[in-house]
Amino acid sequence: MSLACPTMQTAQATAESAERSLKASAGQPTHAPGATNASRNMHAKFAKLGYSLPIEIECTEHVCTSEDVQTLQNFTTYHVKPRSWIRHWMTHAPELLGGCSGPASDNFEAFWRTYQVQHPNHVIFETHSHQLEKVVPLLLHGDEGRTVKRTNYLVMSMESPLGSVNDPNIRCACSEEMAGRKDLPSYGNDLGTLSPKTLEIARKQLTNYKGHSYLSKWLLFGVGGWIYKKQPHIMDELLQIATADLQQLFYNGVELSNGERVFGAVIGVKGDMAFHKQTMRLLRSYYNCGQKVNIPLCHHCLAGNDQYKFEDFGEDPSWVASMYMERPWPVENPPPLSNIPYDNTCPEQALQGDIFHIHKLGVARDVIGGVLIILLRLGFMDHEGSTKNMTDRFTRAHSYFAMWCSSNGKTPGLRSFSKAYFNLKTLVSAPWVNAKGSDSTLLLEWLDFTLRLNLQHPSVEGHTQLLRHMLQLVESSLAVRMVHTHRLWLERDCARRLYVKLMTVLRAYSVMAQSAMRLKIRAFVLKPKHHSLHHIAWFLKTELRKGAALIYNPQGYACEMNEDFVGRISRLSRRVGFRLCDKRVFERVFLKVTALLRRRKELRQSRSRSSRVKGKFRK
Repeated sequence: MSLACPTMQTAQATAESAERSLKASAGQPTHAPGATNASRNMHAKFAKLGYSLPIEIECTEHVCTSEDVQTLQNFTTYHVKPRSWIRHWMTHAPELLGGCSGPASDNFEAFWRTYQVQHPNHVIFETHSHQLEKVVPLLLHGDEGRTVKRTNYLVMSMESPLGSVNDPNIRCACSEEMAGRKDLPSYGNDLGTLSPKTLEIARKQLTNYKGHSYLSKWLLFGVGGWIYKKQPHIMDELLQIATADLQQLFYNGVELSNGERVFGAVIGVKGDMAFHKQTMRLLRSYYNCGQKVNIPLCHHCLAGNDQYKFEDFGEDPSWVASMYMERPWPVENPPPLSNIPYDNTCPEQALQGDIFHIHKLGVARDVIGGVLIILLRLGFMDHEGSTKNMTDRFTRAHSYFAMWCSSNGKTPGLRSFSKAYFNLKTLVSAPWVNAKGSDSTLLLEWLDFTLRLNLQHPSVEGHTQLLRHMLQLVESSLAVRMVHTHRLWLERDCARRLYVKLMTVLRAYSVMAQSAMRLKIRAFVLKPKHHSLHHIAWFLKTELRKGAALIYNPQGYACEMNEDFVGRISRLSRRVGFRLCDKRVFERVFLKVTALLRRRKELRQSRSRSSRVKGKFRK
C-alpha cells in the first residue's frame, strides 16, 4: 500500500518493537533467549533518558474477597499523591498552578482575597490568613470513561482554577447591554472590600480551559470498573489516601528544593451528578425524583419534598431556607472526601454544580427537544401535500437543519433526526435530544433562526405568542455561552447579565411547559437539573447582594476539558497491558506530559527569538 494512501493510519510502535530497535542500534541480539518484559524495560529506559516525569508512582495493597471461592487475596492499585504533583509543578512550571497573568504568589494571594468575599467560612482563612500567597487553590474531579470490553474506568484528577494559557476569545459587552436595561434591579452596589492591587491582579486571571488537558489536569489515580464495582472498598481506600494527603498538604505543606514551603487548599469537587452520587454516598440526589412520593433531591437543600418545591423559580425561592440544614450523606458513615479541609459548617458546599452537564448537556437538550417537537406537531415543518407521520417530519426537519449548517459553514456531528435520537418511544414520552455539547449549540442556533423566520413569515398562523416565548427561551439558552468569553472573575454587570439569562431560561421553560399542556403535547418536563441551574443563578444573586466587586465565573467549575482528559486516559487504558493497566497509564501520561513541556519550551524560545528579530528591524 502506498504511503500516500489516505486510508492508511499512522503507525504506532509497540514497546516490543521499540526495544528491538534499541538493541539493534546498540549491536545487541534482538531475539535474546529468555522471557522479557518490553513495556517495563522501555519505561525504565525512558525514565533514565529523562523522557518521563520524576514523580513517584506509589502502590497500595488491598485485601479483596474472591467471588468464586470465599478466600482473601491482595490486589495492587497505583496512585500519585497531590503533594507530589504540587512539589513538581512549583519547582519546574509554577505557571501551571499560578496562571499566566503574573507571578504565582501574587495570583494565589489575589485569588484567595477575592474568594474570601464569597466564602469567608473556608478553613483557609483561619489557618493561613497570614500566608495566602503560599497556598495553591485546587479543584478535584472524577468521572468514568470507557475502557476494555466496554467496562468503565474511573479517573480521579486534580487541577488549579487558574488558567496558564491566554484566551483570545475573551470579550465582554455586558456593561453596554445592562446599561440599556433600567428595568432590572442592581441587587446592591460594590462595597469596595478589595484593595486596588487585588482587583487589578484578579481581573487578569483566566479560567483553566485552554491548552492541552494533560498540562492542566493531573492524574491522581485510575481504576477499572471490573475492580471497584466488585470490590467497592477499593475506591474508598483510594479516596482516603488522597484525602489524607490533601490534609497533609493543607496543614503541613510540602517543601520545595529551595527550602520554601507551599500549601494547598481545595475549593471544590467537580463532576457530574452521577459521580457526586456515587462518591459522596448522597442520600439526596436526582435518584430521588419519583412520581408518587416527594423526597428531597438536592444535596444543597431540602427541595423536592412537600414543603420545598424544586420547581420554585421565584426571586426568593422557599427552598433557600433549607440550604445546608442537613448533611446529604449518612452522618454515621460519611464519605472520605467530606474530610478534606474545606468548611466545617457545610462541607457539602464543596460539591459544585457543573454548568456544562447541567445546562449544555441537560436543560439545553430539553429545550431543543421540546421546541422542535412542538414545531413538528403543529406542522411548522410541513408543506402542501407532505406526509404527517413523525418519521417523515423528522426527516424534513433534518434536511432543513443540514441546509442551514451548509449555508453557515457548520459541521455537525449528528447525521439524522429520529425518534430514538429525541427519546420518543411513544407520543407521551418527554422529548430531549441525545446530542453532544457542540451539536446542542448548533441545534439551538438553528432553532433561533427557524423561530425568527416563522415570526416574520409564519408557516402556520395563530401561534405568534407561542413562537415568541420559544424564541425567548432559545435566545436565553444561547446567551449562557457568555461564561466561555469571560475570565475567572465576573464583573458585577457580567454577573447580573448571566443571572438574568439563567432565570429567563428557567421561567420561559416553565411557561412553555404550561403551553405544552394546553396543546396536549408532552414536552418541557421539569427535572432536577433545572433546580441545579437555579442554584447557580442563586449563587450569582447572593454575591451581588453581598456587594462583591468580582464574582466567581461558574465556568470555573465546568467539566468540559475534564471530559477530554478522561477520554484520553480511558483510551490509554485500552492500549496497555491488562494486568498492570493503572501503572502503565501513569507511565505513558508522564511520557506525554514531558513531551508537551519540551514542545512548550521550544515554542516560547521560538517566539522570543522572533520578537528579538522584529525589535531589531523596528530599530
